[in-house]
Amino acid sequence: MLQSGFEATSLDVLVDTRTETVTNLLQATAGVHGELQAVVQDVARQLDVPIAAVNLVREDAVLVAAATGLSGWVAEARAIPAGWAVCPRVVNPDRALLVDDLHSEQWGAFPASSIFGPFRAYAGVPLHVQGSVVGTLCAMAPSPKAFDDGTVTVLEDWGSLAVKLLHRTTSPRARGASNR
Repeated sequence: MLQSGFEATSLDVLVDTRTETVTNLLQATAGVHGELQAVVQDVARQLDVPIAAVNLVREDAVLVAAATGLSGWVAEARAIPAGWAVCPRVVNPDRALLVDDLHSEQWGAFPASSIFGPFRAYAGVPLHVQGSVVGTLCAMAPSPKAFDDGTVTVLEDWGSLAVKLLHRTTSPRARGASNR
């Protein structure tokens, strides 16, 4: 059974398995970065959006494994605080999320326009590796956009390829090659 990132131990203590998995996964993605980059470029082209990304989600941050169309401090940092990102809303319930207008949603204490700036529409699907939901494949648009089931299908299809690439980084052979 898939876990969202926390699982109970025999002492009934919640252990954050996703953070460790995601941290290790991000380090291992260097070997497949070019292929992940091709995935997000194809997603952006197919959905006709400027931004697509494979993001790995920890409790404290969303880490960019591959992306197209990012700019500013997010492009430089390749990360965003989890509280400022949409991706955790995909990962924690483990289901696709479509938001036609980010600015019309309630996102906590800050106005959505100050968090998301020029980004208005979001579509994302969860990515599963090693029994955990580790991140998302997502697309964003600068104006409100009506994403639909076809969008989810495109993201799920490309997400399957992204997951295969991420699984390849976790295989014993891949880990052995990176330790040499």
